[in-house]
Amino acid sequence: MTLRRVAIALVLLQMLSVSPTFAASPTAKPKPKTSIVKSTPVFGSETNSAKGKAAIKKAATAKKKAVLAKKKATRAKKKIATAKKKIVRRHVSFPPVRKPVPPSPSPAWPPHGFTSVGSAYARIPTGNELVGILSTMKDASSPVNSCSLDPKKPNAPAFSCAAILVGATEKCTWWKVSSTITEIDPSSAAARLTIGALTVLQPGAAGKTIQTIVLLSPIPLQTGVMFSGIHATCGIGP
Repeated sequence: MTLRRVAIALVLLQMLSVSPTFAASPTAKPKPKTSIVKSTPVFGSETNSAKGKAAIKKAATAKKKAVLAKKKATRAKKKIATAKKKIVRRHVSFPPVRKPVPPSPSPAWPPHGFTSVGSAYARIPTGNELVGILSTMKDASSPVNSCSLDPKKPNAPAFSCAAILVGATEKCTWWKVSSTITEIDPSSAAARLTIGALTVLQPGAAGKTIQTIVLLSPIPLQTGVMFSGIHATCGIGP
């Protein structure tokens, strides 16, 4: 027992006499130093470097072509969509601009060169005036067609005619024109023979309106026939 106690005591003494060399140091651990080394990729020889550049250029070209092809396809789709789209045309109509029609100028009154009896006026037209008047009055059903020969109807009869221009300040319901028809005396060129008398009735017109009344006789058209003593009457009422 005594020896065992001595051994334990020696062990304890050894434990207490351990050197602090193995104790943990209270100071902070030193940080390891790191060094960064920049390195560039090495493709090997010069031949390998040229191939790399060519590959990069080829890839960029292919990418550019792909982008252009995509844009072209997009434009083609838009063009097709525009062509298929129905075009709606709207026609806008505007009402026609109606310009006021200027009133017809009132004829000079009293008419120049006419002979007047009260408010009625009359004048015998000249030969040239008569030709123009008759030409403007011609139509398919007008009796004026009988006042001259028709080349298309050489066998149709033609009759002697005359005309008078009439008008009145007030409205005339009707006009009555009477005349005497004469021809050259075969026995004496200076004398004339009365063939007959002619009376023509025609509806009237508004006041201050010049009318042309044609005197169509039953006498065949021939040289030397004359209408004389022409008298026009403006009738008011029935």
